Amino acid sequence: MNDMNEIPISDKAFQNIIKFYLLECPVRLRKPMPKELRDPDDPQAKYKFIYKKVSKRGVSFEERGLDGAALNSLRAAMKRVTGVTLKAVDDEESLLSTVDSLESNEYIVIKRNEKSCSITEGYFYCIRNAFAHGDFDIAGEEYVLKNEDKGCIKGLARLKEKTLLTWIELVALSAEDIKRAGR
Repeated sequence: MNDMNEIPISDKAFQNIIKFYLLECPVRLRKPMPKELRDPDDPQAKYKFIYKKVSKRGVSFEERGLDGAALNSLRAAMKRVTGVTLKAVDDEESLLSTVDSLESNEYIVIKRNEKSCSITEGYFYCIRNAFAHGDFDIAGEEYVLKNEDKGCIKGLARLKEKTLLTWIELVALSAEDIKRAGR
């Protein structure tokens, strides 16, 4: 993404997208519990984890009552309502070959990292990281996003502005309404 278009910083839709996906990202990442917090008498302590919100400003999926099956319903609703191709793969090579083989104009493909977050959270985390690290471009109503870390591609997306805004609206729904939207 070398020749990037100008960022529409004063555009209201862009501001809403940045506010939600970057500043209020609802993802929590799972991290090993620091040694100083572990109970020295607990033989299972090294297998315990803590969850840290990606954004201190946002309300996490869990705080919204969305975890487990509700996150699966959210993923189904994201796909059903917008028609976007959602894929999670195991490695960078699979990610790149999947993107190359897609016939869809709108997609998000991520490298699966279930150790730190769910697949649904991974889609939002990919979008967040692309914005946070400036690895995105906007052409008209289309956003091209790339999540890369230390030279390794972890996610690629081509999404319409309307899709990003629709997903914000979906996350704001109750777990029951999300479930209905996913059917």
